[in-house]
Amino acid sequence: MKNIMLFCVLILTFGCIDDHPSSLDQSARFIKYFGTTGNEGVVDMVETMSGEILILGYTNTPNGDNDFYIVKTDSAGNGIWQESYNYDDGIDGNSASQDIPASARLFNNDQNLLAIGTSNISDTLRIFLLNIDVATGQAIESFAYQYYDDRIQNVAIDNIGAKSTSGADILYNEANDEFIILGSVETWSKDLYLSDPQSILLMSVDAKTFAPKWHDLTGLRSEDAGVKLIEDNGRYFYISTVTIPVGNPTGYGNKDVFVVEFNPSSGVAINSGYYGTAGADVPNNIVSFNNFLFVTGTSGDVQSEQAFFLRVPKSLPEENIDFVNIDVTNGDFNFTATGTQGLDLVRLNNGDVYIAGQINGFRTEDGEFKENEIGIFRVDAFGSLDLDNFRVYGSEDNDKADAIILRADGTLVIGATVDFGSTSMMSLLKTNVWGEFK
Repeated sequence: MKNIMLFCVLILTFGCIDDHPSSLDQSARFIKYFGTTGNEGVVDMVETMSGEILILGYTNTPNGDNDFYIVKTDSAGNGIWQESYNYDDGIDGNSASQDIPASARLFNNDQNLLAIGTSNISDTLRIFLLNIDVATGQAIESFAYQYYDDRIQNVAIDNIGAKSTSGADILYNEANDEFIILGSVETWSKDLYLSDPQSILLMSVDAKTFAPKWHDLTGLRSEDAGVKLIEDNGRYFYISTVTIPVGNPTGYGNKDVFVVEFNPSSGVAINSGYYGTAGADVPNNIVSFNNFLFVTGTSGDVQSEQAFFLRVPKSLPEENIDFVNIDVTNGDFNFTATGTQGLDLVRLNNGDVYIAGQINGFRTEDGEFKENEIGIFRVDAFGSLDLDNFRVYGSEDNDKADAIILRADGTLVIGATVDFGSTSMMSLLKTNVWGEFK
């Protein structure tokens, strides 16, 4: 396991650097690296009640495989164990699986970690789920699943059979002793259409046997995908990306954020709403605060990406309440960038939100061009951007903040993917509550 101090390569720090009462002691902050001889990257991150951190990511092995990669650290960011995991279908002659992680969740009083994603063998996808012993890193159980479409109406187009299925997120429903899984499947939602659709899949499996219990398919006839689940005081929601068909009066056009409250015993929707702009709006994560849901993601296309902050009442009204894009091309910042991405968010006790993601290629005040870098933005509960408290960190190459945690002591821990040109690695950065290394 590699541990390299970042100070020798942490070349960018923009934003207010005044002293704050919450500034860290020099010995309390840390910047760590973790990796192998391959390329690694962060996908998700969770913290146990005792302050240990588990980082879910990926590793590219020398033979070209992509595996789940998990690192456990103590509260100071020191590595305890690291393991890679892959799916094996047991069929001789099949190509190796490409296993793409998506989400990590703790359960069973933080004794177990659920890691979910997608396994791809020869362009055939299936949900891949691991139940991991937090103490040792051992995979106790694994589960692979493909949705089998046997609806009678599909006979008309010879469409019965197992369908490529992707895993996005998972929650443990203690009341029913089951796992609720969110993902997508390459088949029709509720009606038959002569197109090539991908529908949102919501399902549950028994927590002991992994036997499927119920499922629900929904979508708008096109490329739709589940993204993230959240449980809040017994209410269950998910966010997804839906593609609005041309001419359809639903939503705002192109790709929208679809938010659904559902019954955890059946998957049936209780309420839902579409939110977005006229462009492509792709959500990445969700948190709750009082009577609201906060969502971050990315709007626009590759040439003009903008991180967004969305605030939606839990009643899920039909209209946008607060949808704010973080525009770094309008002169408000002391650099000019081509765009931003919102990848994760965390809510502070006062309702303010930190959005972690990426600042796309930009030039500094001195005119020096920088590759994509780690971006940390702070907004209030209404989406107003705090221009005095944004941070840009990075190495010489392509970096991004994939996950962010607010600790009980008010400090932030950022999980980032840092590119050194010849290899990329996982990184943990612990800052004070203002995102500062001071």
